Amino acid sequence: MSSPTPRIVVVGAGIVGASVAYHLARRGAAVTLVDKGQPAMGVTGQGFAWINVAHSEPGPISGLRRMAVQEYRRLEGELGAAFPINWCGALSWSRDPAKTERFVREHEAHGYDVRLVAREQIALLEPNLLDVPDCAAHAGGEGAIDPVAATEALVRAARKAGAEIRTGTEVTALAMTGGRVAGVATPHGAIDADVVVLAAGTGVRVLGETIGVTLPVDPSPAILLRVATDGRLTNGIIASPDIEIRQVTDHVLLAAEDYIDDTPEDGPAAVAGRAVEAIRQRLRGASGVTLESVGVGWRPMPTDGLPIIGFVDGIGGLYTTVMHAGVTMAAAVGRLSASEILDGTDAAEFASCRLRRFADRPSRP
Repeated sequence: MSSPTPRIVVVGAGIVGASVAYHLARRGAAVTLVDKGQPAMGVTGQGFAWINVAHSEPGPISGLRRMAVQEYRRLEGELGAAFPINWCGALSWSRDPAKTERFVREHEAHGYDVRLVAREQIALLEPNLLDVPDCAAHAGGEGAIDPVAATEALVRAARKAGAEIRTGTEVTALAMTGGRVAGVATPHGAIDADVVVLAAGTGVRVLGETIGVTLPVDPSPAILLRVATDGRLTNGIIASPDIEIRQVTDHVLLAAEDYIDDTPEDGPAAVAGRAVEAIRQRLRGASGVTLESVGVGWRPMPTDGLPIIGFVDGIGGLYTTVMHAGVTMAAAVGRLSASEILDGTDAAEFASCRLRRFADRPSRP
C-alpha cells in the first residue's frame, strides 16, 4: 500500500469479514467493519460450523483447506478462552465401503490428516451408533466452533486492536474515483477508504453491480436444526449418508441438511421432520429427541464452487472474500488476505481463487 496506514472498510461482519478485520487491525491498518445487522446474524449464525478439512474432495484449494486446523489453533492461542473450539474429531462414510476407502486413500495422498477405521473402532468412537458401517474416514484433528461466539470474539479483538465497528449500518453502494474505489455509501453518509473488502456473503453481487463489477455468486440454501436431547448422543461429528450431526451441549444436537425447494415435500419443515426421524432411527437413546428450532441459511456459492478472493483486476482497491465453507477457511483467509492487502504479496493458496478466472471461460449456452 502507498499509504503507511491504509484506510480499509470491510463490508460484512460474518466470520470471514470479522477475521479479515481482526487480522488487518492487528497489523496496524485503520479498519472500519460495517454490517447492516449484528455480527454473525447472516449465514454465519446458521452454519453447522464444522472445521471440515478433509470432508470435501481434493482439488484446487486443497492447500488452503489443509491450513484450516493449524490456523484455528493459532487463533485459539491468540484469543484464548473467548474463542473456544471443540476438537472432537469427525467420522464420515458413504454407503459403498469401496468409495469410503478410495476417499481416504486420495485424501492421505494429498496430505490430509485422515485415516480409515473399521467397524470395531467406529463403535468405540461412537457407541450410540445403531447401524455401524464397515468402515469410515476418521479425521481426528477436526473440530467445530460456535460461529456466533467466534465471530463476536473476533470483532471484540478487532475493536481492541483499533478497528471501528459500525453495526446497523447498511452499505448501499461502492464509490469510485479515477478508476479505483474511494469508499462506500451508507444511509448515514459515506465512509472513505483506500481499500474496500467485500465479505458480505450473498450481498456481494449487488454491491459489485453498483460499479459495474460482476461477481458470479448465487445464494445456496441450507437448513440448520437444533434438536433437544435427554443427554449426549455423540462424541464427535458424524457425517453419514443419512445424517450430519454434532452435539453442542449435553442437551442440544445440531443437524445440517440441504434445503431443496419451497414445495411442501421439500421445504424446511418437511426436511427437518425427516432429519429428526433419521436421528431417532440411527442413534441409541434418541427415540425421545424433539425439534427445537429450524433455520435457513443462504450460503454464498460462487458458480464454480471455488472461493473468490483477491483484488479485482482493473479496479484499484477492491478486494473480495466470498466463499462457501466460510467457517472452515475463515482463520486462514483472514491472515492471508491481510498479508495480500498490506504487503502487496500474492498468497499461493489463493491461486485458484481469483475473479479473473471467469473472464477466460466461454459463456455457457
